[in-house]
Amino acid sequence: MSTQEEFLAIKYAAGILHTKDIIEHVNSQLDKGIWSDVFLEILDCDPKGWGCISTLFEKYLKEIDVLIPTIEEAARELVEHHVLLIASGTVIPRVQFKTLLEEIDNYDYYSKTKDYLGDNLGIHQMYGWYYEDYCTVDQINQGILEASKVWVTTYAKKR
Repeated sequence: MSTQEEFLAIKYAAGILHTKDIIEHVNSQLDKGIWSDVFLEILDCDPKGWGCISTLFEKYLKEIDVLIPTIEEAARELVEHHVLLIASGTVIPRVQFKTLLEEIDNYDYYSKTKDYLGDNLGIHQMYGWYYEDYCTVDQINQGILEASKVWVTTYAKKR
């Protein structure tokens, strides 16, 4: 994920971007001195409903040449984002993996499973650890962390 707008487009495609997120982004861009006529249209939208705001947000993304990914691409980008955070050791693995699962909830990885749930995204090992019943929280966190490191070497984009 290169830019903030690309990340917002990913969240938009995944169905986890909200009107308040778009309005906050517009205001932060204006605070930085970045201008678009679409920003004014977004701020003038009344009521600030999803129908109006989302259409204008798509117009803004088109204006800055940011493509909205498919739900498949968005899910893969979100997985990579969260798994890289987990593998870095800077977050609590179980908490971050929970956030990952919440963010890809609109993606149908269940029907794409071959052997183990989430294997099409490479998250099956982490998923297994996340739902482990017979381990301590520390063991679960360690299991998710180790599985995320394997994921990075196997699935992460080489940047």
